[in-house]
Amino acid sequence: MLKLGAVAAAGGLLSACGGDVSVRSAVSPPPRAELPPPIPADHYPKRRAEAVRRMRDSNSDLLLVTPSPALTYLTGARLDRSERLTALIMDGDGRCRALGPAFEASRLTSAGLPGELVTWEEAEDPIPRLASLLSAATPSPRLVVEGTTPFDLLAPLARHLPKARISSATPILAPLRMRKEPDEIDLIQAAVDLTLAAIRRIMEEAKEGKSEMELLQDAVAFVASSGARLEGLVQFGPDSAVPHAGSGDRRLMSSDVILLDLGVEVHGYRSDITRTFGFGRPPARFPQIYAIVKRAQEEGFRAARAGVSASALDEVARAVIRKSGFGRYFTHRLGHGFGLEGHEPPYLVGGNDQVLEPGMTVTVEPGIYLPGEFGVRLEDDVLITGSGPRILSRSDTT
Repeated sequence: MLKLGAVAAAGGLLSACGGDVSVRSAVSPPPRAELPPPIPADHYPKRRAEAVRRMRDSNSDLLLVTPSPALTYLTGARLDRSERLTALIMDGDGRCRALGPAFEASRLTSAGLPGELVTWEEAEDPIPRLASLLSAATPSPRLVVEGTTPFDLLAPLARHLPKARISSATPILAPLRMRKEPDEIDLIQAAVDLTLAAIRRIMEEAKEGKSEMELLQDAVAFVASSGARLEGLVQFGPDSAVPHAGSGDRRLMSSDVILLDLGVEVHGYRSDITRTFGFGRPPARFPQIYAIVKRAQEEGFRAARAGVSASALDEVARAVIRKSGFGRYFTHRLGHGFGLEGHEPPYLVGGNDQVLEPGMTVTVEPGIYLPGEFGVRLEDDVLITGSGPRILSRSDTT
């Protein structure tokens, strides 16, 4: 059980383990373990080779990727998307070329973009240059484009390549990114461990009068001291009934529910964990709602196995809440994949027939939100394995 001495004056807490938490002396932060190293450089050519294999299977000639998590996955380059066009082109033989602004050439080269770098000048329209590179082998390429590439790039590009057949690269890239490699899982686990430590830190610091933003900023600084980055939200009382509403100036009262939704990034890989606590004397129905959500999550854990569809997993947990009479207050999907992004496929939602496979990492996060009162959400990070689910964020202390 979690011992949170900083809230002694407020009384007990209800923990994410589902029981009353005794209040004792404050807990010092856990020892800071050394973070795992980034993904090794020799992994990226292997990833690109697998993407090429899938391109051939789909009869695609060229892959176009702009700055995005997909670009990071394929190259290790972590570039922000901006109004200045930067792109990676990969052909069916695995040959890579990159296009980018001339004045950023050295930065792009050091970022890890593979192959020849072709540049465009500041006063130049880069779209014709990109079209020329894409049509060098054939005027009618079968081009697949990374799915978040903006329309403002695709529309003029299509006008310059009237014979090209352009489609989404998501069917090629998403299956690769959904199945995590051991090194990716190590980074995710490090992010999970830091998130749990940040949750402990917040609850040690929680006391009446503290604001949501003050506690969140304290957690951000705590994680930054370990060389990682934290984002998320802290919500008190009625704010907890509004999913993803953000953190503000609301101050903690002795009858509040505290909802913490936090994620840490370690070398690009993310966690996503939510805990809900009752502070002092929370609302009378809080224990009942908490118990229902916890039961729904446990059923979700049991069902989170390879071969189960995302839709079926959502329904298993949702049925628990629906049968308890609170179905209309569970307003979002059960969960989502995570890795280089906090939210990525597979999405655990009704109508999604995607089958879970070993190596996928997903959240299981049922919730009940009572408008104007409080909300309860419990979110854990789960790795799908060949022998069942492995709950990366399960801990005896949170």
